[in-house]
Amino acid sequence: MRSLQPFTFGLLFSLTSLNVYAQKNVGWEAMVDLASQFSNRVGGTEEEAKAAQWLVKQYQALGYQAQVDEFQFQLGEKTLTTRNLEIEITGQSDDVLIIGAHYDAVPSREGSSGFTDNASGAATLLGIAHNLVGKQPYYTVRLVSFGAEEMGLHGSIHYVNAKAASLTKVIGMINLDTVIGGDNLYIHSAHTVPYACDRYNGIDFNSSKTLRDALLADAANIKTIKYGLHPKTVDYPEGETGEWSDHAPFACQGIPTAYIEATNFTLHGKDGYDGYSQTAESKFWTCYDKTKLGACDRKDEKKWGQIWHTQYDSQAQMIGELKEKITTQFDANVELLSNYVLKKSL
Repeated sequence: MRSLQPFTFGLLFSLTSLNVYAQKNVGWEAMVDLASQFSNRVGGTEEEAKAAQWLVKQYQALGYQAQVDEFQFQLGEKTLTTRNLEIEITGQSDDVLIIGAHYDAVPSREGSSGFTDNASGAATLLGIAHNLVGKQPYYTVRLVSFGAEEMGLHGSIHYVNAKAASLTKVIGMINLDTVIGGDNLYIHSAHTVPYACDRYNGIDFNSSKTLRDALLADAANIKTIKYGLHPKTVDYPEGETGEWSDHAPFACQGIPTAYIEATNFTLHGKDGYDGYSQTAESKFWTCYDKTKLGACDRKDEKKWGQIWHTQYDSQAQMIGELKEKITTQFDANVELLSNYVLKKSL
């Protein structure tokens, strides 16, 4: 059963921290709170539902009315419920730019709280919303928080199907998934080889680099950090990515996509140069060899520089000696996207 309505649950949360969110670091503070209060926000669970309600309250505190689309999805023989959240900011143009990020996380049994994956993306949306208060972007902007991404992109697949009629005016989709933590900030386009679009009810695959390259051009104006394209690998041409995140269903609907991700494609990881080793920071390796850009001994390596889906993906592990790096990354992403939507860019 589907519904689209202002989000209301009987459960109430304290809004004592919302005064903080009226300040410059609205997104950063929200990211820390989301990961710490809802560390086990697995798709289809009560904790994910509570996290969704909490996010809606953050938008309300900024003066927005979030719409919530609650829907069911199948996981094996189980029928579970999740929800997408959306706010729309009317622009000078009727053309629509979607910026999306999933807010669910993998189970926290290994210690992960989904801090980088993907409280960072969900909170970036809040930072953008804060920066757009009282302003009119060029394009109409939809900020969308997707549920149950980690369970199989259920939120974004549902969105493109439920919103099919309204996608005709969408000129692009920017996906934010794990946008802090890794060594490098990359901006990807979809792969030139079409995804398996039948699983997304796809109608017209789009691998255009237009949106990616427009963002990269604007990123050159960010003084605090450098954005780039990941280098060519065995499986992926330079700057192109696979279908494992929420951009994929949009690319399969003929919509140009861009995908911001913090990782490191130059590292020789467990399965090669695939970006699944996010960092060369020594604490994330059993033993890191700078000359090899990888493990000292591949047979003995246990950690592989990985953050996502591990015990290291928590605020406790990431804040500390890495705080300066990740705050710089986070602030740069908010600045880049806030400035981008305020001008005609495509």
